Amino acid sequence: MNNLYQRLPETEVQLVTSAMTVSREIGGNLSETLLRIADTLRKRLQMEGKIRSLTSQGKLQGLVMTGLPIFLIVALNYMQPEAMSYLFKEWYGWATIGVILVMEAIGYHIIHKIVSIDV
Repeated sequence: MNNLYQRLPETEVQLVTSAMTVSREIGGNLSETLLRIADTLRKRLQMEGKIRSLTSQGKLQGLVMTGLPIFLIVALNYMQPEAMSYLFKEWYGWATIGVILVMEAIGYHIIHKIVSIDV
């Protein structure tokens, strides 16, 4: 069993080999031990699936929140082009766009860090 773990260094394999080794050394019911390990691994996979689904929802929300100001700029430029012309023709408009882009990048990076959970 130790050779199996050396060839396949996964946490699940380590758990099974450790349980079988302890069961062999101490004695006891190996079938109950393996049933408990199987139940533990099943619950762990379910929890990882839930975490993956929730983090993917957070990642999509981060993309939507990042794209929302860009969408608003395009929509407002279409609806009120004379009011939005200052944003694209004057130096302070370009500075505003620069600040918006920097803050968007920082916000997206923070959201990505929050929802990136290593299981």
